Amino acid sequence: MREFDKNTLITKRLTLIVITLFIFIFLLTGFMRLQVMNQEQYVQKSMDNSIRKMQIYPVRGLILDSENNILVDNRSSFSIAVIPKVVNTEKLKELCEFLQVDYKEVLDKIKKQYGFRPVIIARDVTNQTLIAIEEQRQDLPGVVTIVTSKRYYPQNVNSPHIFGTIGEINPVERIMNPEYDQGEMIGKSGLEKKYEKELRGSKGSQFFIVDASGRELGDYDSYQDIPPVHGSDHYLKMNYRHQQVAESLMTKNRGALVAIDVRDGGILAFVSKPDYDPRLLTGKIEEDVWNQLQNDESRPLFSRAIQSGYPPGSTYKIVAAIAALQENIITPKWKAFCPGYFKLGRKTINCWNAKGHGSLDLYGAIKNSCNVYFFQLGLEIGLDAWSKYSKLFKFGSPTGIDLPNENSGLVPTEEYFNRVFGEGGWTKGNLANLAIGQGELLTTPIQLAQFAMILANKGVYYKPHLVDQIYDYSTRKITKFPIQTEYIHGISDDVYNIVREAMRMVCDGGTGWLGKVPNIETAGKTGSAQNPHGQTHAWFIGFAPFEKPEIAIAVIVENGGGGGAIAAPMARKFMETYFYGKLIPRPVVKADTTEIPAVETLFNPIDIEPIRPIHTDRKPE
Repeated sequence: MREFDKNTLITKRLTLIVITLFIFIFLLTGFMRLQVMNQEQYVQKSMDNSIRKMQIYPVRGLILDSENNILVDNRSSFSIAVIPKVVNTEKLKELCEFLQVDYKEVLDKIKKQYGFRPVIIARDVTNQTLIAIEEQRQDLPGVVTIVTSKRYYPQNVNSPHIFGTIGEINPVERIMNPEYDQGEMIGKSGLEKKYEKELRGSKGSQFFIVDASGRELGDYDSYQDIPPVHGSDHYLKMNYRHQQVAESLMTKNRGALVAIDVRDGGILAFVSKPDYDPRLLTGKIEEDVWNQLQNDESRPLFSRAIQSGYPPGSTYKIVAAIAALQENIITPKWKAFCPGYFKLGRKTINCWNAKGHGSLDLYGAIKNSCNVYFFQLGLEIGLDAWSKYSKLFKFGSPTGIDLPNENSGLVPTEEYFNRVFGEGGWTKGNLANLAIGQGELLTTPIQLAQFAMILANKGVYYKPHLVDQIYDYSTRKITKFPIQTEYIHGISDDVYNIVREAMRMVCDGGTGWLGKVPNIETAGKTGSAQNPHGQTHAWFIGFAPFEKPEIAIAVIVENGGGGGAIAAPMARKFMETYFYGKLIPRPVVKADTTEIPAVETLFNPIDIEPIRPIHTDRKPE
């Protein structure tokens, strides 16, 4: 019995020791988890209760022209934000009513970002609103004021289709850009979207001591603060006063004007009309303003220069001429008779000149833009060769200009016609129409400007680009746009010489005589493209000077009528401005920077002296 009691006692003691060891190990594991394994997590939670990290948004990069004039600037703006984990829901409802924002939408935002990171609920608030909120600061725990910036456009600066807009990031954009927080601003269109990464800059952070209710008590440790990095400044190729002239020429018209420096592909002017005042879409955007722009039948938000597909009309006869010459289908002496009309089966197609042009060779047909000549030539060429040379000159493909949402246009092929009309469902009439730039063929103004550059350089071209160089504040380096020489292969110099001479004749007594720049040999081609919705579209493409070209241009005026009468004079006036310096003498804001030295390389960044900070309170000189 005593032996039994002794064994029982030993068993109990062992059991107690095991339980004690288990509890000790459990507690030790818990302490290890708390103090070692998850130390950072719990330290952060502890700090969240007493220290708040506030993000500091960087100043967005500026956009300037080739003369260092600021075109897109920044101005300070105040936003109201809430700390989701601190804000009082009852107070939040009152705040939403005061700010006139939807309470349910704000709650939805907070649920998506629950924690200590501020969520912006109202942007660009007035000074009166800001003062009223600051006066009630003690009664509004978790409500903070954030200093941000909004875009500012100096007087006489317009061009919304170049610059584009910025706006609050949406859920889809956040998936594509996970480094952005909810409520941050992001480029939505134009250069703002294309160069968002460079223009944005880098966020900084600042730490504050807060009490239990979330009220700020002061700075925590300035040495831990991280300053934001200014977004990169972007310098355009264009002199903006040239752009102002181009815009003035297109006033009250619908259409586009694109001018390119044929020596490097830099955009000298880029106009799309109608447009809108870019100041309407900065800061807080009024709903009625946005709806008005969206519903406007003239589509001012639409960039016609790169997004609209137009039939190019007679400007496209140059493509047909090159195809016929290069394929040895004709020589320049090949003639056709124009009585003022052309019969194709039972169908009669009229030339623009009802009296007819008589007998014409290729030079005369291009100079006088004879439709009958090119109707017959189109039938000689055939669809396959026509499509081949259309694509060779990059029609049907985006140019790659540094703007988003560029339209590719459309080059019909036999496969396309069979798909649309069925095999055997299309006729020679379709082909005849294509030869004069009509029918299913669609091009954009930027494509035709690029085509004019190719003709000017006899097959050499460069990717069209608005931005010429970028200054990076973090590296203090300037980067030139990477210019890469491209070539159109398969066209002989003899063929280029023939069509270029014919284009010179167009401006020297031909249909484009109103496009000739005084005292400068000019080459061009007019076009009047039919459209089913009204009067014909007026086209002109050209380049100058003839021997050593500097500029290529394309102009379209929707429903303008004759290209020689309407579009050609616009092109001439712009080129006169370019060559003779007849600029609009209106100042724009100058950047407070040191002169940027010449860049000696086209590809790699080079070290330069730092540019002095550009302040947002500058005034016009």
